[in-house]
Amino acid sequence: MQSTTHFHANICGGDFQHVRDCFETWKTQPLIYRRNQCMFEGKREVRPFADGRVFDNSEIAHNVLTQTCQPRDPYAIAAEIHDGERDMWLVMAAYEE
Repeated sequence: MQSTTHFHANICGGDFQHVRDCFETWKTQPLIYRRNQCMFEGKREVRPFADGRVFDNSEIAHNVLTQTCQPRDPYAIAAEIHDGERDMWLVMAAYEE
């Protein structure tokens, strides 16, 4: 059987310290579609996107993170997005089924 990758994702505003605080809260919340698993389960921390790039489009940020996140990573990755209307962070982590 071939394994497939799926992702956990959430968004928040604020600075990166706020992202860290939200991440710790999210880790205690059960997934809606898997009540026996919490969001970002098994990920120890959240890190900013490697090159510090700020995205101007959430779709592009999502696509880049799906290519960057690996199931073996012990962390989630946060991408900063400034789309002209609001500033936010997209936080994602990859998992293997």
